[in-house]
Amino acid sequence: MSSHAVAFLSSFFFVLSALAADAFNINKMLSAYPDFTNFNNLLIQTGIAGEINKKHRVTVLVVANSNMAAVNGVSKDAMKEVLGVHVILDYYDEAKLKQLQTKQSTILTTLYQESGRAKNQQGFLNMTNTGNTPVVFASAAPGSKLDCTLVKQITAQPPKVSVLQVSNIINIASIPNSASYLPDASAPKLRKALAPAPSRAEAPAVPQISPTKPPSANANAPAPASTSSVVSLPSRDYLASTILMIFSWAWLLLPMV
Repeated sequence: MSSHAVAFLSSFFFVLSALAADAFNINKMLSAYPDFTNFNNLLIQTGIAGEINKKHRVTVLVVANSNMAAVNGVSKDAMKEVLGVHVILDYYDEAKLKQLQTKQSTILTTLYQESGRAKNQQGFLNMTNTGNTPVVFASAAPGSKLDCTLVKQITAQPPKVSVLQVSNIINIASIPNSASYLPDASAPKLRKALAPAPSRAEAPAVPQISPTKPPSANANAPAPASTSSVVSLPSRDYLASTILMIFSWAWLLLPMV
């Protein structure tokens, strides 16, 4: 085999290795943590897992098995919408969250907003550092409650994917078939972690601040593409077709080298 052929094949396998190193699988990441098997299974059943794996920068807010009773009986379509709100289209880990200014809210775009089905700010999250409790997450939809707190970092692959545990399912008051779901009082409580989840009677009040408002001109539209200078990773289907095409070219070019 000529030196040109060797160089070509070496470059080809280097590219494949680089692409493989950048890929991640949210189901495999969560499978190492038995406390999140229910949440992981729902990601698979609703197809949300596949959408997460195609993202370049993403944060997944997971809920422990003991606090999943709140969504028992929710339809599959509503479940997909609820889970979509727990997928933030940006990277946040504990270190980045600590940089949030006290009593300042940040509006986050979620996977549900990107779907184009969200209405009335359902696809946005309000993330707030109240100064008295851990970081708090709430839906930006009218009528939603500020009752979901950060528990701890579970795992991460910076700067691509971060998995954060939150105290409970985020309440989204205006999603059909999930408007009245409340944590089951008879369900086992989440084991003590970094900080206990506040009860509904003790839920922290919304800080008296003027947070940045989510876009209102066309809140139902999918979120705009990120302006980050980093190029998004190719999807797995595209990657497979690209590999097959390169192999075909290599097979045709080798006899000519």
